[in-house]
Amino acid sequence: MLWKSVIALCVIGVALAEQTPVFLWGANSITKPSLRTVPQSEFQEQLATLLKDHMVVAFEENGLSNKDFLCSTSDAQSCYARLQSVSPKTYYTSVENPAEALRAAAQKRQHNSVDANGQLVHPVECEAGTAHFVSFEDVEETRAATLQSHDSAIAAISQQLNCKVAYLYFAAPATAPVVQRRVRRWTAAETTNNRFYEGNQFAISFIDVKYYNQAAGSTTPINVVSIKITNATSTQFSVALKTDTSNDITFDVSYSTVDDYYTVSNAAYGTDTFRTPGVSAPPTFSYTCGNTTWYTPVNKENQINSLTWTSLQLQAPFSDKMQSDFPFGDSWDCVGFVTPGILMGLFVIVILLVIVFLGMCWMMDIKTMDRFDDPKGKTITINASAD
Repeated sequence: MLWKSVIALCVIGVALAEQTPVFLWGANSITKPSLRTVPQSEFQEQLATLLKDHMVVAFEENGLSNKDFLCSTSDAQSCYARLQSVSPKTYYTSVENPAEALRAAAQKRQHNSVDANGQLVHPVECEAGTAHFVSFEDVEETRAATLQSHDSAIAAISQQLNCKVAYLYFAAPATAPVVQRRVRRWTAAETTNNRFYEGNQFAISFIDVKYYNQAAGSTTPINVVSIKITNATSTQFSVALKTDTSNDITFDVSYSTVDDYYTVSNAAYGTDTFRTPGVSAPPTFSYTCGNTTWYTPVNKENQINSLTWTSLQLQAPFSDKMQSDFPFGDSWDCVGFVTPGILMGLFVIVILLVIVFLGMCWMMDIKTMDRFDDPKGKTITINASAD
């Protein structure tokens, strides 16, 4: 029964694995038989060797298939006219989970996207051992036009990188979100009172912010009048929200090149310091939270003060290409994806799968009798004796 369970698990694992064509260029690579699927572990070892002296830029195409490489335009030209001329190049018809293989092989991983103008939203710095995952925004009406525009964008980006770079082009994982960028417009209330920005460095918007003092048992609205950026470097700066009182709301914003996220920390108001757990997002996204509260550590009197924000939204692009007074990017919501309802549903599904799996194993283990009574012959007699 055990070996049957192992076989069933293997079949389920193979069914869940994603297989996609992969086009690799910019570096010499090992060719594989076209009718053979390259396992994830094997492709990971190949990428690990490549990353020792190369940076890898992986372009993730939504719904890419082998049929797309045969695409042609209305004038009978290939949709990949520019990719056809690159050298050296290698084409794999089927690779198991190439995105996961690259994530496991790379020391550093960064995410980026190509805007509607065919330009990278975030600049790329050459560094061997780093993997850059680049997604596209689908703005064309037809599949052929989309692939043709992506081909032009890939060619333009390749010409901008003057270092040892290996390029990958494969299908985006089924779990990856489709980039659909929408520009957020400022409302009248945000424009007049509660929206503050400092050039192309930082922007923040909120309906109101309130300070709660547990010792006094009172809640005080805070009126923010201006913003000031200090101690600015390429990876961090300090923000001061000036109020109509002597106390300002201050916090630090830092950018990590390892995980490609900006994070808010060291928040303070007056003499109180606040924790800001989870206030982070990619530079191309804006951190958004409908209602969030920052708490102080417990003091000697066993009291906790707090800052409560309503409809908080902020963004730190950390990019020189961003325009001044920029609109917010896509929302990176503070509410986690895995909610208690989702966990309960997954728990029930797992129980049902276990029941089905055990039932199938028991059904596969049913055996018929190997001896039958012959009505015309001698009756089968089984002697039962005590041991």
